[in-house]
Amino acid sequence: MARVYCTKKLKDFIVNVEETLPVDVNDIKLSDWNAHLFFVDKRKCIVFVNILTYYSVFITDIVKKDLKDIDEIFVRRLKKQLIHDRITDDYNKAIQLTDGEKISFIKTNNNKKVIGRINDFVYIFKVHRFVKYEHINEMDIVYENGIINRTSTGQYSDNKKTRKSPVENLKEKIKTSA
Repeated sequence: MARVYCTKKLKDFIVNVEETLPVDVNDIKLSDWNAHLFFVDKRKCIVFVNILTYYSVFITDIVKKDLKDIDEIFVRRLKKQLIHDRITDDYNKAIQLTDGEKISFIKTNNNKKVIGRINDFVYIFKVHRFVKYEHINEMDIVYENGIINRTSTGQYSDNKKTRKSPVENLKEKIKTSA
C-alpha cells in the first residue's frame, strides 16, 4: 500500500486522512509519497512527489467526486507518466512505487526537503501553464510533467550533492531493487 503524506490543504480537501503517523515513519520506502493540492485557473490539481526520488505525478482538474476513485486515478496517471518518461513500459517492474493498488492518506510528515521540491515543481508547472498555454485544459500534462521530472534535483538521501533528475533517480532505484 502506498503511503501518501498530505499537506494541510490536501488533507482538508480529502477529509478521510489518517491522523496518526505510522510507527515506521522514518523508514522511507520507495512507495512513500508526499502530495499537495494547488489551484491553476480555478481548477484543483494534485501533485504527488516520491520521497526518495522526487519523481512527480500531476493530476489536474480534480473534483470532490473523484476522491472515491483517487487510487485508480493516481495509478493510471503514474503508469502513463512512467511510459512517457521511458522508465518502463512494464508497470509490474515499477510496482514497488505503489506497493499495490491502494493508497493510504496520512497527515503530513513535515518532510522539508520534499515539501521544498513540491513548491519548486508547482511553481514550474504554473509558469509553463501561463507561458505556453491559454488555459489548463489546453496543457499537455504528461509532457509538462515529463519536463519537470527531467529537472536536476539531486535525491533525498544524497550526501554528495550530486545533481540528478527524478527520472535518473527512479531508474536507479528500480534497477537496484530488482
